[in-house]
Amino acid sequence: MTYEEVTERLTKTEFFSAFAGLYRMRAMLRYFDNPQDAMPCVHVAGTNGKGSVCAMLDSVLRRAGYRVGLFTSPYLVNIRERIRVDGEWIPEDAMARIGSEVYSYVEKSFTPANQFELLTMIAMLYFRECKCDIVVLETGLGGTLDPTNVVTSPVCSVITNIGLDHCAVLGNTIPEIAAAKAGIIKPGCDVVVYPVEKDAETVITAFALRAGSPLHIVDRDSVTALPPIRGTEHFSYEGIEIVLPLRGKHQWYNAATAMAALRVINEHGFYVSDADIQNGMKTVSWPARLELIMEKPAVYLDGGHNPQCLQNVAEWFRSGEFAGRKLTVIAGMVKDKDVRSMIEILRGLTDRLYFYRFDNRRALSEEDAAKLCEEYSMTPVGGIADALSLVLPKAKADEVVLITGSLYMVAEVKEAISAYQKACDKEKGKSE
Repeated sequence: MTYEEVTERLTKTEFFSAFAGLYRMRAMLRYFDNPQDAMPCVHVAGTNGKGSVCAMLDSVLRRAGYRVGLFTSPYLVNIRERIRVDGEWIPEDAMARIGSEVYSYVEKSFTPANQFELLTMIAMLYFRECKCDIVVLETGLGGTLDPTNVVTSPVCSVITNIGLDHCAVLGNTIPEIAAAKAGIIKPGCDVVVYPVEKDAETVITAFALRAGSPLHIVDRDSVTALPPIRGTEHFSYEGIEIVLPLRGKHQWYNAATAMAALRVINEHGFYVSDADIQNGMKTVSWPARLELIMEKPAVYLDGGHNPQCLQNVAEWFRSGEFAGRKLTVIAGMVKDKDVRSMIEILRGLTDRLYFYRFDNRRALSEEDAAKLCEEYSMTPVGGIADALSLVLPKAKADEVVLITGSLYMVAEVKEAISAYQKACDKEKGKSE
């Protein structure tokens, strides 16, 4: 199969279709001689922040000189983003070759597999082939039944913040969702936990005790604010000064969680210095998380896709840095999220709220979008390009625009911003 054939087939496969357990993953892994056992692994689950924590771990471990495999989800622009070694996406030829091997097995075994299972399998084989020193592995959904939960002895399991999301699959309460995430805890293996709320902490602690797993819960009081540095978050954790380009106070605790995990990793034959941590944090990149994608006016893009995410975003925009500046929000959301709660949070930020339907099979119907716009007094727009053409020409240089609501709209937004800026440059050239 060619690269195009592999990726087309992957993108047309349901992400979590027939999601019933791990038997398909385990069967595939056995056929390929269990590549997941070939390298140490850090396994990360959680509702929010797990991607940021994975990016931080990857950046710091690479700064320390290790060959690092990184598996994350979802992708923003290209499916190859999900599988990286030393910061580089899996090459097209490797994707084609390994993908063909995996599909050959699937066809011979007559065993259906969903997109996440197939990508997890491709990632494991690629990481083994690259002889990674360590792999940072992000779950896709939950933990217990997630296809990544085939690693048996991780160097460290990490659980980030817990919130209400994917309730139809994981449960309707924080304890139920915490239990699903805690399914990644393995007997005797260290567990590092973000400073979650008490209900979640109780559940995770019980899982760790039953598994005989040492538990390390990040202490919020160990994170201390330092004088602001423009364009960054500046704080310390347990006395180590951190300058972080990922914005928002919630990233302080994500960074503290990653640092606590690195302390555990250091106890398992690795060596990561405080300087490695500082330098790795300073250069970490994780797009579409309060990312500044345009200036004058400042346009921020955030893929926040649930109320907890948007509450963090709202708190950041209420900070002193933005005091007195007019804010306009352009929002796009998928139908299987808590859309009303998310809109209410955004309405608490501004009355200048534009709502659009982006190109995705999970997008709200035109009828539902129209009803929401009427109910919440939002301005409906046909697409992101229409929204930009309405908002940006009227925005003054000191105003702020936030585009948010889903990670699935990121590629479309970035393409539209690029086209808008090119059109502006062309118009400016004509007038000069």
